[in-house]
Amino acid sequence: MVFVLRGSYTFSKYGPRIDYLEALMSFFHTRKYKLILRGLLCLAGCFLMNSCSSSRGNQPADESIYVLSMNRMICDCVSRITGDRVKNIVLIDGAIDPHSYEMVKGDEDRMAMSQLIFCNGLGLEHSASLRKHLEGNPKVVDLGQRLLNKNCFDLLSEEGFPDPHIWTDMRVWGAAVKEMAAALIQQFPQYEEDFQKNADQILSEMEELDRWAARSLSTIPEKNRYLVTGHNAFSYFTRRYLSSDAERVSGEWRSRCISPEGLSPEAQISIRDIMRVVEYISANDVEVVFLEDTLNQDALRKIVSCSKSGQKIRLAKSPLYSDNVCDNYFSTFQHNVRTITEELGGTVLE
Repeated sequence: MVFVLRGSYTFSKYGPRIDYLEALMSFFHTRKYKLILRGLLCLAGCFLMNSCSSSRGNQPADESIYVLSMNRMICDCVSRITGDRVKNIVLIDGAIDPHSYEMVKGDEDRMAMSQLIFCNGLGLEHSASLRKHLEGNPKVVDLGQRLLNKNCFDLLSEEGFPDPHIWTDMRVWGAAVKEMAAALIQQFPQYEEDFQKNADQILSEMEELDRWAARSLSTIPEKNRYLVTGHNAFSYFTRRYLSSDAERVSGEWRSRCISPEGLSPEAQISIRDIMRVVEYISANDVEVVFLEDTLNQDALRKIVSCSKSGQKIRLAKSPLYSDNVCDNYFSTFQHNVRTITEELGGTVLE
């Protein structure tokens, strides 16, 4: 179809000129072409609406927004809540002891560029360099302190020091995930719907993991439910999954676990510490001792050798992960549950 516009001529110092605006108005004056124009405008409007909707639904990560997590146990949860909306970075990763970590070159820059900083608290990040940058910093979200303020769990301690290993109890860490989501939504309200949806999904999975762990570990014969590890990182785990309700009420659950080292693996182990564990093994007929992935294994090997006279005892085939992860937080929790269940004579339920 060919349209011919017949416009009027006007004159200027440059010569004759066609008034195309008048021609267009005349062209679209007829009913036929008014309908055509209306249809084209509707199509254009629909296209623009779809384009805007698609743009909002697939919004990529904001390259200017950074969220810093002190360790992988936190970061693996935060990154699932945020999805690709922000850039997530982790400070302490790999086979590094978070108890004794000192800041290195670049860490201060990472903290400065981050809008939020998530830390575990409860004394985990206790080195002088970390405390200097975390204490009093308005960007810091202290998960442990937030949970304590809301009475979300019963704090454990050793010799007056708080036990920071709350991620080994899936229910307590679920409460921490709620605090992560709340802090993220407060800081980035434009992503509230996405963050809350992702957090709800994670919490649902964590509830299933908690039930699965409790059922699997309950298949371990009661006489075998004694956990000997490298350092005191599994007290929350023991209280939740290896103890009876009566033991949790009375406090007798504490007799279900022991280690030669205290809350932090940087402490020195004495002969007295080793003999204390040897006596525990003998008194409770313990047959398996669990190594930890990042710890020096000498102490546990000495314990096994000291106990061998008339005592059937061995090292577990796979190490446990306490202060780090083997792949991600969730698969690490599953690994620990499977390893402990199988080594102590239980059945891993699917």
